[in-house]
Amino acid sequence: MAVLHKKEEKLAAVLANMPKKYTDEQFVAQFIKQYSKDWGKIKSAYIKQSQDKEPGTIINMPKPEVYLIQMLALYIQSKG
Repeated sequence: MAVLHKKEEKLAAVLANMPKKYTDEQFVAQFIKQYSKDWGKIKSAYIKQSQDKEPGTIINMPKPEVYLIQMLALYIQSKG
């Protein structure tokens, strides 16, 4: 199950509101501003996964901020 639906569309919309040079932190902040409900879904998925794990099990999903940054990197790479 995808955590974020229509992610390419949403990433493009966030990038459209970013300056040419931006930091990862600025991107995350803009994403949260534009898509606060989706940000909540990402955080909830991370929390649920970390709570459901057995002791000693590795959590597959990165922290929410890292998840967004990785998603952005893959999106940029695919458009490159």
